[in-house]
Amino acid sequence: MPLIETARLTEELLAAPPTGSASTGSASTGSASTGSASTGSTAVGVRPGAAPALPGDPVQALRRRTAQRHWAPGPLDGDVLVQALGYAFEQDERLWRPAFPTLPAPSATVLVQRVLGVPGGCHHFVPGARRLEAEPRDLPPLADLVLQLEFGDAPALVVVHGDLAATVERHGAGGHRLLLARGAALAHATWLAALSLGATGSVFAGVLGAAGRTHLGIDGSGRAQLIGLALGSPHRVRSAESQPQSQSQSQPRSPSRAEAPPTPPTPAPADRTGER
Repeated sequence: MPLIETARLTEELLAAPPTGSASTGSASTGSASTGSASTGSTAVGVRPGAAPALPGDPVQALRRRTAQRHWAPGPLDGDVLVQALGYAFEQDERLWRPAFPTLPAPSATVLVQRVLGVPGGCHHFVPGARRLEAEPRDLPPLADLVLQLEFGDAPALVVVHGDLAATVERHGAGGHRLLLARGAALAHATWLAALSLGATGSVFAGVLGAAGRTHLGIDGSGRAQLIGLALGSPHRVRSAESQPQSQSQSQPRSPSRAEAPPTPPTPAPADRTGER
């Protein structure tokens, strides 16, 4: 199976001409004005249950949508974090709640390490007010909460969790899969919105089970972890041309200087696995 060149595919999709939805909408609108029975009651270009538009620069977000696990040493903009979470919960409200009205909505706990305008510690995101509220929890260093240490260096970690007990009671065993999908959609929407606002990040499995249970109250039932998201400012990597050369690199090697012969490799020890 051939590999998909995501960069080329993205450029082709961005350069593709618009579909015929606009002409269809204008036709339906025209028929509605003549009084015929048609679906022209909704506004042109507005579809029930449509996702909200991404904030910032969505084209740039599509072009640079790669998972990043290294961060700039500076803090993340707190407004970017709140705006990205607000967009994700708005999308969840528009798409998931009408489709699954009895499925419990996921929640987001944000572990702040370096965020402008937000004190460090544990916070709960309030979707209706679009703000972060501090939770009185004593947190260890974030590196003690994750398996991959690069995520522990992120300015902010978003832990998405939901009520698994209520989900299974209402939807049976298959409700767990629905809840996981809804939580993953929330994390992915937050990630895309953060990318469009100039941040970077990566979706990952979340915090360690024992650490989440001890420090965040993740009990696996009424508060079950679904997925995690690490966010930060992009790490600027200097190109090789811009890095200054050292004095030894800039000086040409003298041809008269004799070079020592390479040291032969040390033979590997014999296999001792069969010895008793």
